[in-house]
Amino acid sequence: MFIFFSFLIIGCTKKNETEIILDNSEPLALAPDVQWAVVSEPYAAFKESKDWSASVIGHCRKGDVLQIKGKSFDSKNEIWYYFEQGWLHSSSVLVYSNRLRAQKYASQAEK
Repeated sequence: MFIFFSFLIIGCTKKNETEIILDNSEPLALAPDVQWAVVSEPYAAFKESKDWSASVIGHCRKGDVLQIKGKSFDSKNEIWYYFEQGWLHSSSVLVYSNRLRAQKYASQAEK
């Protein structure tokens, strides 16, 4: 009986609440229909189109977090992702369901 009352008293004591702060600076960070990519290669070249022989129109580095704007397959059925800066092959990036996960991976990869 004593044990029962001990658990009852412990269970009823007020616990300190911890406030969870959500960063709203990026409104699409947790959007369910937006995917994010982390560059996994030391350097990657943005292509003008989804083709290895396409012109290079920009560069990015390992750990860069990018919002995926589109996804497509080439003639060899390989996956290419479209970003504001151009196209990257799927072998150059890791894809995440939200920006927070992508940023967490990117920060761990830097260590």
